[in-house]
Amino acid sequence: MLWLVVLVLAALLLLAPRSDVVFAVLLGVGVLVGGGVLFRGLAGNRGPAAPGPPTDVVETGTLLVFACETCGEQLVLLRKGTDAPPRHCAEKMVLRRVPTPNPLGQAELDSPAGHQARPARPANLPDGMS
Repeated sequence: MLWLVVLVLAALLLLAPRSDVVFAVLLGVGVLVGGGVLFRGLAGNRGPAAPGPPTDVVETGTLLVFACETCGEQLVLLRKGTDAPPRHCAEKMVLRRVPTPNPLGQAELDSPAGHQARPARPANLPDGMS
């Protein structure tokens, strides 16, 4: 069917007195139709739907860190939007749980006085500064 349309258009171009104008009009219509088909196809592909609002990540004693195994780049996860890991160096990053150091020590946190105790004032600070 398409070859018949092409054959009829070729005959019109050869027989028309102003074939350059007919060719220009047909070329313009072809570009318009092709562009419409292309952009209609692109508009339909919008990707996955958003899962909802991001949530805070709370894990006591650990940090969630995404690491790139190719270059070593690391990202700390504070808010989670999706379950899919981020990509870096064209590869998926690996999730690692890194323990956080406890500045006071676990024994001090377990005691009731550990939360109320205040560190001593350094001796080299002038009066009025704490």
